[in-house]
Amino acid sequence: MKNLLIRFLKSSKLFELIMIFAGITLSMQFNNWNEERKLKQLELELISDLYIDVVQDSIELHNGLLNNEKYFIKPLQFLDSCLSSEEPIDYLKLKDPLRILLGGSYMSKNNGAYECFKYEGISTIKNSRLKIKLFDYYESGLNWLKVNQNEQNGFGDEHVIPLFIKYTNAKLEVPYESYLKMRDDKEAKLVISFWIRTYIQSKDMHRELIPLVRDLKHEMEKELLANGKDPKQILKIAEVAKS
Repeated sequence: MKNLLIRFLKSSKLFELIMIFAGITLSMQFNNWNEERKLKQLELELISDLYIDVVQDSIELHNGLLNNEKYFIKPLQFLDSCLSSEEPIDYLKLKDPLRILLGGSYMSKNNGAYECFKYEGISTIKNSRLKIKLFDYYESGLNWLKVNQNEQNGFGDEHVIPLFIKYTNAKLEVPYESYLKMRDDKEAKLVISFWIRTYIQSKDMHRELIPLVRDLKHEMEKELLANGKDPKQILKIAEVAKS
């Protein structure tokens, strides 16, 4: 009887130890699961924010290409052809086409979410393909475009703005009298010719971003859908019209 009682007490202590160990293990597993859930939620929030920015970039990219051609390249090419022509051109044919905008049609580059990704979320996103595409677009494509834009802006400040001050009126139109003077201004002709090339180069670089944006959007959409997130709903909440 005594031995039976001892065995019972021992088994009770063993059972108690087993229960304590099981409780600790379950608690640790729950904490790990909860932490993983939070990290996954943070990852999806970050991808969603990045997706919104990239879609906005895509819209601005396509609009910018159209505006670049319409408001900058074509008017300047027309002016260049007029200045290169040996035949005089009637004023009425010049007035409307020779309204030239000053500046450029650049993307605003919505990179707020990417800055968060760089400084806080690189390890959070697990999809390595997505991270590669993010770096290709932001670090390669957009940074190279920024260098080009800085060079174009520098040329504009040094050469184009003085040309505008000298030859255009308050509406940024080239009056017929100014046009006649520009025909004899070799430096002005060179500036316009080079200026056209900078816009064409900028347009080509913007076009090179299109496949990068497309692939990045597609990869993010796959990741969101795989985790039960609807990309269309994300854009709807953010009031972004998907291009």
